[in-house]
Amino acid sequence: MKTASDCHDNINQLETLIDYKNATAVIERQAMAKFLEIVVQMKLDASKIIPSYEKCFYRSWLDEVIPDFEQINMFRHDRQENKIEEFRKLDMTHIQVSQTILKGMLIEQLPNLNFAGNGDEAAILKRELNKRSRLMPIRKLIAAIPSLLPSLKPCMMMSPLSVSTYFGNADFSFDTVIFDEASQVRTEEAIGSILRAKQVVIAGDSKQLPPTNFFSTSVADSDEFYEDEDGVNDAGAYESLLDEASILPKQTLLWHYRSKHEHLIAFSNYKIYQKSLITFPSAINKAPDIGVEYVYIEDGIYERGGKGGNRKEAEKITDLLKEHFSKHPNRSIGIIAFGEKQQNVIENEVLKLRKAHPEFEEYFRDNRDEPLFIRNLESVQGDERDTIIFSIGYGYDSNGKFLMNFGPLSRDGGERRLNVAVTRARYNLKLVGSILPTDIKSERVSAIGPKLLRDYIDFAINGENVLKSELNVSDDTWFDSPFEEAVYNYLTSQGYRVATQVGCSGYRIDMAVYHPDYDGRFAIGIECDGAAYHSARTARERDRLRQAVLENMGWRIYRIWSTDWIKDSVSEKKRLLEAIDNAILNYSEPTPKKENENESDADYIKITEKTEDEIQSEQMSKYRSVYAGYKPQDIPEGDFEDTILKILKDGYGRRQTDNLVRDTANFGYDWHRVGKVMKEKISDALLRLEHDKKIEIIEDEIRLL
Repeated sequence: MKTASDCHDNINQLETLIDYKNATAVIERQAMAKFLEIVVQMKLDASKIIPSYEKCFYRSWLDEVIPDFEQINMFRHDRQENKIEEFRKLDMTHIQVSQTILKGMLIEQLPNLNFAGNGDEAAILKRELNKRSRLMPIRKLIAAIPSLLPSLKPCMMMSPLSVSTYFGNADFSFDTVIFDEASQVRTEEAIGSILRAKQVVIAGDSKQLPPTNFFSTSVADSDEFYEDEDGVNDAGAYESLLDEASILPKQTLLWHYRSKHEHLIAFSNYKIYQKSLITFPSAINKAPDIGVEYVYIEDGIYERGGKGGNRKEAEKITDLLKEHFSKHPNRSIGIIAFGEKQQNVIENEVLKLRKAHPEFEEYFRDNRDEPLFIRNLESVQGDERDTIIFSIGYGYDSNGKFLMNFGPLSRDGGERRLNVAVTRARYNLKLVGSILPTDIKSERVSAIGPKLLRDYIDFAINGENVLKSELNVSDDTWFDSPFEEAVYNYLTSQGYRVATQVGCSGYRIDMAVYHPDYDGRFAIGIECDGAAYHSARTARERDRLRQAVLENMGWRIYRIWSTDWIKDSVSEKKRLLEAIDNAILNYSEPTPKKENENESDADYIKITEKTEDEIQSEQMSKYRSVYAGYKPQDIPEGDFEDTILKILKDGYGRRQTDNLVRDTANFGYDWHRVGKVMKEKISDALLRLEHDKKIEIIEDEIRLL
């Protein structure tokens, strides 16, 4: 009775029952009756029936096919990782052994100077080494030992002009000549070196500074930009050796790993290099004193004419220096200004800082591995530091007028100058300016440089959001494969916060887990054996170099093998969670290696026990002669020489020429400005000291003998 009643009340479901019977008949004919029986028993939700069947089908298909592929069938993560580790060790050993073999070959070629015959090259060199005076000029000495010199010095580092100067007409050739920073080498200067070479390697970046007469032209006397009546800029760059070599076979080096934070190179990668560089993401996403930041000086004023410059920015830079010395004493630092005027203003403010805080003098030593520098756009190429402070300087004047002139940035190749400046930092670039992006009116400037500066200020303020569309960076979660998606879903289900496709260039880390306690830091990076892994051209690149670069940038990398994940996902998930928890527990923020680690801090501790007035008094009187306050022409010649020697002795026997001149004037005689007469007096004193064999002048460095 009940059955008849149910049938009568649900007559509308008859069609559904018929469809069900027809479907089950089809399934039974396809030999899937057992699967249907299990689905009915489990009362499986309809939305899960097809995914469950697909998983069963593909798993059965894999079990049938994989045995035919021995390498996949026998794959085990521990076996694969052991092979990779062995390869890494052997690869490094090969490099070390090659270096040792090369050293041995060079040592075997060394002559025995103890058995030098009278009149041969070894005897000539030995005789010169034993002299105390009347030394043979270097040029003549090189000409006298053409066969001995390559044995003693198989590799020489010289400027092209030095090669022409010291080798002269000597019959001397090189197996290989390598030009570095070739974009700044004039062809006519390089010819002398090229003629002596059997093989030439020319290395450089066409997007960086070419040779220029910036300082020797009338334009150098002003930070303004001038054009002639025809609109032709006569302060442009000259053709370089790199330009001349553009017709030769070329090998492009695309890996960039100087920057320890990808934002330090991301702007240039897109705007200058058209996204062609392979860069590596940082293990720190966002944190103070990491990456690019903008320091806005709201009341900064650019003084036009006279000394010029932006004093407010320079004062802020000294505050940033004090903060840097306190927070990051082991990081090297450099300061870049747009033009000479701003450079001079900054130097004066930094000098005041040094006199007011002698305890910071340690950070200004020339003998540090990477001394602090203050330079302008024209002279900074080739240098790099952990932290760079970049002062714009230009802005509104005291009358509230902004002329949109940016000195060297407004000239031809201004974008190259900006590119050089913003890529000098390893960890942090602090852009200091008195203007906002909207203050630079694109319609009022025609040069590329100022427009690029506008974009860079925007980038420094707003970060990668400015470049997201261009760099193909998105906040959305996306994957290269369903395997990565499965790993991501599992990690998020376990409560971890995960970022996918971490990076701004062609190379990205598949996913990274944020540290729960350190905001903006990644605890671990996770790589799957997907597209990024397969894209490597060699085993060295795939299994050693990439890993080495990432570890050097502070990453912990964990690799998941898809074969193991499919075969035993339970064990692989457990191992993955253990790796993540271990990385979180043992997390430490990457820091640069401390300079002079074995050096004692006793001197610094001792000096800090004194009052600041005592410290300043001692520092100021250390070099000061009795002629402090006199005019240069009233001081005896010998006093300059004595002051220079005192400063050199205290500076570990060597100083950069510019720094020595400045310190001689400032500390020796309390002159805040190094004028023409002062420079001439100090230059004359240096020449006399060199003549008396008390110092030697090697390019821009002075050394105590």
